[in-house]
Amino acid sequence: MSVQAIEGFLPAAPARLPKQASAWSALFGEASRNTVNWWTADSFRQPHTSRTLMGITYHAVSEPRAVQRVLLDNLANYPKPGLLPRVAPLLADGLFGVDGPAWRSQRRLMASVFTPAATQEFLPIFTAVAGETADAWAARTPGLIDVAVGSTRATFDVVSRALFSAEHGLTGGEAAEHVAAMLAQAGRAGFLAILGLGALDPSPAAQAGRRGEAFLTGRLAAFISARQADPSPPADFMTRLLDAFAADHPPKEAAKLALSNAVTFLIAGHETTANALAWTLYLLSEQPQAQTWAAEEAREALAAGATPAEVLENLTYLRWVLEESLRLYPPAPRIERQALADDRLGDLQVRKGDYVGVWPWVLHRHEALWDNPDAFDPERFAPEARGRLHRFQYIPFGAGPRICIGAQFATAEALLILAEWLARFEFAPVPGRRVEVVSDLALRPKGGLPLRVSRRA
Repeated sequence: MSVQAIEGFLPAAPARLPKQASAWSALFGEASRNTVNWWTADSFRQPHTSRTLMGITYHAVSEPRAVQRVLLDNLANYPKPGLLPRVAPLLADGLFGVDGPAWRSQRRLMASVFTPAATQEFLPIFTAVAGETADAWAARTPGLIDVAVGSTRATFDVVSRALFSAEHGLTGGEAAEHVAAMLAQAGRAGFLAILGLGALDPSPAAQAGRRGEAFLTGRLAAFISARQADPSPPADFMTRLLDAFAADHPPKEAAKLALSNAVTFLIAGHETTANALAWTLYLLSEQPQAQTWAAEEAREALAAGATPAEVLENLTYLRWVLEESLRLYPPAPRIERQALADDRLGDLQVRKGDYVGVWPWVLHRHEALWDNPDAFDPERFAPEARGRLHRFQYIPFGAGPRICIGAQFATAEALLILAEWLARFEFAPVPGRRVEVVSDLALRPKGGLPLRVSRRA
């Protein structure tokens, strides 16, 4: 019997609009500040929706065959939009932002760091950080702990040690604040950003975003400069990346490309995984039976596993829980492209220059694709049920050639951290506290996620 059938729990999600948001709201109002508030009830029933603002036509597609055409079958016709350098200039030159030969070159350079064999080397870091966080929490339990903050600090520590040898001059708390501000500003579809005038935006959010960008740029540029000058740098991700760029680019250009990718991997390597951890703990805090099953499995796996790799092999149910969490709260809730030429996506006519959005937030909750789509039910990912899914129906890490290069890294990290935490602690909701979803380029719980945490017997 599924957990959903036992409890009937519906996780937090914003109310759906009766009709599309006005142009004013989409550009300046609440819909521009929190993108999961854009959607109408019909968006979760129809294969696609379209609208035109300021002469720009935007199509959101949610039919798996259309998603497959955009992200795989006709990939060359749908590059990253030209708007990206205006709204997220710091990410535009790295793996996240480039297309074509530049993307293929950068992807090839980074592939060796994220192979299954390479990921195995990082597993002890994941377990060590999980244990250190748990030890810190143990001194504060029973009591309230903001698991969003704890998850952010833990995943920042992981990516710092695994990819940067903890030498970038950043600490988790200060970096997290600046990363969140930068993502919030980059995720806004504001009028000035669309015109390429984001630097003139006087809003507090825009100012915080610019401060965050300046902070990260300054610290990471100094880190990269020191690495370039170091005759014997550590043989980590950043050293290998710099060496690879240096083979094809002069030092200044190599440093610029390394900076963009350092920001990309710092953000992707901790922000998205941190949110996945927090949302998973939230879901389990509301589902005591599911939490008990996951905790029992984690304890057994930790007791039987001599190595982190062996522990991972025995986390079957917890993997289903994580996958269901990534369905309901995909860490990156939007994928956007721009058509180079006219195309058809089913019965949708796409014109040259149109923007096409694939939103896992909508796709993963679409009524035509999922039974009871807003409910929490980990058994959707049991082997038989998962085998019935279209491969472009569930895309928490993207899909096609541009699927997230760190997907295996992030999944192993999340599972090992969750196993340690669930084996040692019980998580319960705070009575009367409403959990809300906020989205920009990432998807996070608004105002953090305090939970009641106590030690397991």
